[in-house]
Amino acid sequence: MQKLTISLFKQLTLLVALVCTITHLFVKAFDKNTMIGLLIGLGILYVCLAVAEFSTKMAKMSLPFDRFFYLPYEVISDKAIRLGAFAIAGGVLWISSSALVFLAGLLFLIILADVLVFILKVKQKVYYISLFANYVLISLEREHKVFASQIAGVEYRYDIFYLKLKDKKTVSLVTDRLAENQKQIFTQKFVQWVQRNQLEFTAEAKEKLQGIMQ
Repeated sequence: MQKLTISLFKQLTLLVALVCTITHLFVKAFDKNTMIGLLIGLGILYVCLAVAEFSTKMAKMSLPFDRFFYLPYEVISDKAIRLGAFAIAGGVLWISSSALVFLAGLLFLIILADVLVFILKVKQKVYYISLFANYVLISLEREHKVFASQIAGVEYRYDIFYLKLKDKKTVSLVTDRLAENQKQIFTQKFVQWVQRNQLEFTAEAKEKLQGIMQ
């Protein structure tokens, strides 16, 4: 309930800022200095609420103890594309030399909140891989469970495990994107996990992992 309340207030803050901006564009209800002060105040409130929303979510999350911090390039690239698009749009509005500059402020506000929350996620190791008895949990922006019963075979090359699923899809686990001090430990534990679940490595994988396989 608390997380929902914070989320509603956060979205309401953004809505109020948008309404004030649109009102200023068409009605000129506020002078420029008042509008700037209003947006700064709402911006600070929005960022604080975004951080509070994440903190509340973290307090209620049950993170597995035995987890491996995992930040693949796809997460970074998706975040960069999204924030880059907002930054370009904000930049275009900023140099427009019109009242639209206030819309740019809203976009920069969203970027700032998103960056802060992303930094907190990395710091708290919310992105991770965890091995359970019969499934692999991959927690990125969303959680994805890959059950052993779904896997037809496992390939390994260039420090990447390829989980070949029975529905012809492939899930990649890039060990280079693990923390350096966890890479070898994860490789050993994952090999043991594959063996416990009686899954098959390809001949190439067996050759590359022969020093680890029992």
